[in-house]
Amino acid sequence: MKIKCEKSEFLNGLQTVAKAISTKNTIYALSGILLFVENNELIFRATNIEMAIEYRQKEVTVLEQGSIVVPGRYILEIAKKLPDEMLELASEGYTFFIRYGNSEITVNGLDRDQFPDFPEIEGNYKGVMPLFRFSGDIKEVIVAAGTDESRPLFTGVLFEIDGEELSFVATDTHRLALRKSGWLNKGDEGKIAVIVPNKILQEIVRQEANDDALLEIVIGENEISFKCENKVYISRLIEGKFPNYHQVIPADDRVCSVVEVNASYLLSTLERAFILSRELVREHIGRVSISLVNELMSVDSRSPEVGHIHEEIPVVQQGEDISLIFNARYLLDILRVIETENIIMRFTGVNTPLVLMRKDDDRYLYLALPLKG
Repeated sequence: MKIKCEKSEFLNGLQTVAKAISTKNTIYALSGILLFVENNELIFRATNIEMAIEYRQKEVTVLEQGSIVVPGRYILEIAKKLPDEMLELASEGYTFFIRYGNSEITVNGLDRDQFPDFPEIEGNYKGVMPLFRFSGDIKEVIVAAGTDESRPLFTGVLFEIDGEELSFVATDTHRLALRKSGWLNKGDEGKIAVIVPNKILQEIVRQEANDDALLEIVIGENEISFKCENKVYISRLIEGKFPNYHQVIPADDRVCSVVEVNASYLLSTLERAFILSRELVREHIGRVSISLVNELMSVDSRSPEVGHIHEEIPVVQQGEDISLIFNARYLLDILRVIETENIIMRFTGVNTPLVLMRKDDDRYLYLALPLKG
């Protein structure tokens, strides 16, 4: 293999697939990145068996065909330190060469045959949606996903598909987020529900793409693939049955108070309150008190060692006064990603869920449980 490309193009490909490099597997090839030339493109692939990522770089000059597996983390760190100029990348046997100016770096690699086959996903459930909409939907939902790997069901996002309807749900059992969306269905019209690991979703939503970029989704028996422009993301699905989240969403007749409040104002207030709550002992970290009285929302946070914060926010209130204690992090997480001027907060009681929604948007909700006093 011998090609010429800019340092930025080489680095971009490495950074895109690097999250799929294995750090724990005993198979050495899984810690590497496969580089090969096909149809005048330089293709980058990495996999840790649980997920796989492919990136195709067209802006290269191909001098010779070929392939090699390079050590992923080493080659990425080297690429970051290279000068911003044209590179010549070449492989001879098991050796990879990086040439720039009058300089040369050699790295020991592996034969392509030692790299696992890249999965190709076939399934009856497939569809297309704009990447920008998918990214926005997932960002608003994934904040409620859990991080405890011993409870894998809660570390992913539920995809519920019914024809043209596509809904996303995540919960860590203390909070829940639901976004009803849609896609252009290009497969089976039936219903299906699968749980997608949040790790692969985080990689997709952080990637840059053209404003009109489309995301192609294919659901296989045990895996799911996402393709957008020159990138492919593949992940195993999480096995198991997602809990029945419908039964925890409060019915309208359980709502005792409804508040409309400026989202950025509430975010700033909670961020200041959270400064003091971080100083509390472990089981109390994040605790803030929220009270509604006569169209004023009071936010209080107190630390015996540091001091006390009390702020009042004017709100539009319908219903009774109420006072609750929340983990501020659960409210901060959603306020930092939801894009709206005003939010609606629907209170159902001192020990029952708060439902947070956009004004005039009934296709999204975020639910958070209050803490016990």
